[in-house]
Amino acid sequence: MSTDRSRIADEPFPANSPGIFRRRPLPLLGRVSFALAVGAVAVETAAIAIGSGGGWAVATGLAGLVIGLTAVAFVLGIVAVLAARARRWGVAGVVLSVLANPLVLVGLFSALGARG
Repeated sequence: MSTDRSRIADEPFPANSPGIFRRRPLPLLGRVSFALAVGAVAVETAAIAIGSGGGWAVATGLAGLVIGLTAVAFVLGIVAVLAARARRWGVAGVVLSVLANPLVLVGLFSALGARG
């Protein structure tokens, strides 16, 4: 059996093969990465709103959840890019998870505040 990746398809190998079907892997990793990053943005928005209303304990807990979600989204996005499973979604998930991470946002806002 050949391991040539160009032969992987949704159709059988040539007529002399024993009728083996090989399917491409589902491109879920990149999409899951992006979905987790979007979810992290939603939770972070809720945390900011709750923190603005004075619920510091809840907002702090939600911020920890956001850090975890962005870390998982980042790792899944990198794996999706390296494994060629929905690379564009994986890249979008990585970029969004980095931008949505509260630790990165604090550093970014501090750097922008120091400039002007």
